Amino acid sequence: MQQRNTIILLRVSIIALFLGQAWECFRWKTNISNLILDPQRFGNILKWYYDSPLHDIYTNKMTEGTLIAIDQSLGTLFLITALSSLFISSKAHYLKWPIYLGTLGLGVICFADFYAKNFYVGQLLEHTAQLTIPVFLVSVTNKWNRQRLTLFMKIAIAVTFIAHGFFAIGYYPQPGYFIDMMIKGFGVQENIARNSLIFFGLVDFLFAIAIFLPKVAKPALIYGIIWGFITALARISTNFSFDFISNSLSQYVHEFLIRTPHFILPLIILLNSTTKVDRLTFRLPKTVE
Repeated sequence: MQQRNTIILLRVSIIALFLGQAWECFRWKTNISNLILDPQRFGNILKWYYDSPLHDIYTNKMTEGTLIAIDQSLGTLFLITALSSLFISSKAHYLKWPIYLGTLGLGVICFADFYAKNFYVGQLLEHTAQLTIPVFLVSVTNKWNRQRLTLFMKIAIAVTFIAHGFFAIGYYPQPGYFIDMMIKGFGVQENIARNSLIFFGLVDFLFAIAIFLPKVAKPALIYGIIWGFITALARISTNFSFDFISNSLSQYVHEFLIRTPHFILPLIILLNSTTKVDRLTFRLPKTVE
C-alpha cells in the first residue's frame, strides 16, 4: 500500500511539474534565449560563428525562429515525459528513457535560470526537488528500498529549502517577487515583509535539519507540506485578478504546478516514515508490479 501511494503521489507531482514546464515553453519564454544571446558570453560565439555583428544576429528572423523552436521542442519533450510518467511501471520500465531525457531538458532550463541569476549557487540548488523527483519515480518502479528512498528524498527537499532560505535571509539579494508576495499575501509593509522573510528563511534551515531527527521529524514534515503548498499557491493567489481571470491563470498556474514537488516530497516522506525506518532498519527491495 505504501508503495502504491508513493507511486501515485510521485506521478501526480511529476505530471504537474512537466505540464507546467511545457506550458511555460509553449506559452511564454524560458531563459534559454537570454543564455544564448548574452553578448558577454555565448553571444560572442554566435558573432564568431556567423561572422556578423551581434545586432544583425539579434534582429535576424532565423535567430528568433530558432529560439522559439528550442522552447517548443523542450515543451514537446516535457509533454512526452509527463505521459511516460503516467504509464511507467516494472512491466514498462523502458519509459524511464523519455523520463530521463525530460529531466535532462529540465536541467537545461534550470541552468539557464542559474545563468540569468548571476550564477548564484542557491538558484541552482533550489531546483533539487524538481530535478530528482523523476529519478525517484523511476527507482520506485524498479526496486523498492523504503529506507534508502526516504533518505534521498529528505536530502533533496532539505537542499531545496536551504536554497530558498539563503534568498529569504538575504545571503543572496532578496527577490523582489518574494517581497511582493509577502506584502500582498499578508498585507504588511515592505520592512515587515523583509524581516518576515528572514524569519521564514531561518525556519527553512531548521526544517532541513529537523527532518533528519526522528523525534521532531513528523512536525517538521507537516510544516514542510503546509509551507511548501502555501509558497507554491502564493504564485497564483497573490497575482490573481478577477478582472482578468484567464490572463491570471495563464501566467501563474504553471508556476504552482512546477513547485508541486516542494510539498509532495515531504508528504511522501511523512507517509513512508516509520519508527523502523528512522532507526535505519533496512528492508529487502521489492519489485513493483
